[in-house]
Order: sequence, then structure tokens, then C-alpha cells
Amino acid sequence: MEQMDKDELQQYDGTEDKKAYVAYQGRVFDVTQSKLWKNGLHFKTHQAGGDLTEAMKAAPHGPNVMGRLEQVGKLAEVTKSKAPATTFKTPPKLVELILDQHPHPISVHFPIALCIAASVFTALGLIFHVPSLQKAALYNIILAAVTTPASIATGVLSWYYNYSGIWTHIYRVKTYLSILLVVFFAASLSIYFLCLSGPVQVGPWYWVYNCIVLAQAPTVIGLGYFGGKITFPS
Repeated sequence: MEQMDKDELQQYDGTEDKKAYVAYQGRVFDVTQSKLWKNGLHFKTHQAGGDLTEAMKAAPHGPNVMGRLEQVGKLAEVTKSKAPATTFKTPPKLVELILDQHPHPISVHFPIALCIAASVFTALGLIFHVPSLQKAALYNIILAAVTTPASIATGVLSWYYNYSGIWTHIYRVKTYLSILLVVFFAASLSIYFLCLSGPVQVGPWYWVYNCIVLAQAPTVIGLGYFGGKITFPS
């Protein structure tokens, strides 16, 4: 198996039709065919031709991803090699401790599940004319609205520190969907408590309220889909 030093590794940076190699813990891997390393660039942060051993510590995924790649050589003088400069930001100790617990993947499940449940209860309540189901939908919306700020806050922290705060298309879409979801919460709860809190719930506001609640399900499904593309890119 070929052995190369840091200078030789830098020649394989993926630009100008060159192969793209990266090193990790003394082993050299070929990422030329990976969609995540197009033209040798990974998430606008890492350029091929470098040692990722230190950078991997701040990555949102584990080193197990290297096992999917073909090893093409070994890196000489491993102890002296250094990771290339990256745009990763170093979080304060408290933030680092929080991020180590993966709070965003945990917290995001609550508003997603609660919003889908609210939409399902609302649909069933409308179809079968069961007011108690629509009341259950309301409780789910309230719980979803309460848990969403934590999900958004941890998502921002993860984006800023784990993904270098790079404003890519996926993060733009997730931001727009998050804002839309918050607007849906505010609108649906305002309409319910201001216009539908009486014993009789009829009229235009009743249907506007139900449409907003039903729209929450595809909104959180979209958030989950784009979140999955970040964690499990194709």
C-alpha cells in the first residue's frame, strides 16, 4: 500500500480533474467518487488533500463514515501532521457539553410528532364530527408550541458550531419552514382562543383554524426531511 507524506497528499485535492484523497488517523482514503466531495470540497469547509484527524472531532458524524471509503495508502509522519485550517468555530465549554448530548435530534422529535398528531386528530374530528378529537388536537398544538423554541435553539447551535454556520440551501429551507411553523402556532392558537372559545364553533374562522392545523403536518414533515438530508446526505 502506497505511503505518502503531507506534501504528496496535498496534490490530491480534487481540483482540475485530479483525484481527491483525505487522511484520517494515518490512513489515506479516496473520496473522488463521493457526492459529498464534489471537486474535492466537502460542505464548503474541507478541501481534499488534507488530514481530517483533528477536524473529525468537530464533525456532526462519527469516524465510522470513513469505513465506507476505499483506503489507498498510509500517511507518513502521522504525529506531525496537522489538520488544515477550517472554518469550524470553537464552542464555549458549556455549549460543547450541550452539543455532545445531541440535543437537536432529541428535541426536534417532539414538535414533529405533536404537530402530526394534531393534524391527524383534526382530520378525524372533522370527518367523524367528534369534538373531543379536535380538543386533543388543540392540546398537541400547545405542547408543540412549547417545545419548538428548544428545538430551534439547539438547531441554531448545531448549525453554527457543527456545520460552521454556512448558509446553504438546506439551512435556508429549514429556516423558512421553522418561521412558517411558528406563524402557524401563533395564528392557530390566537384564532382558537379569540374566536372559537365559545360553545359553538362555526363560521369562517373555524375553517381557517382547521386548515392551519392541517398545514402543520406537511410543514414539520418538510423540516424532518431536510434535517435528514443533513444528517444522512445522499
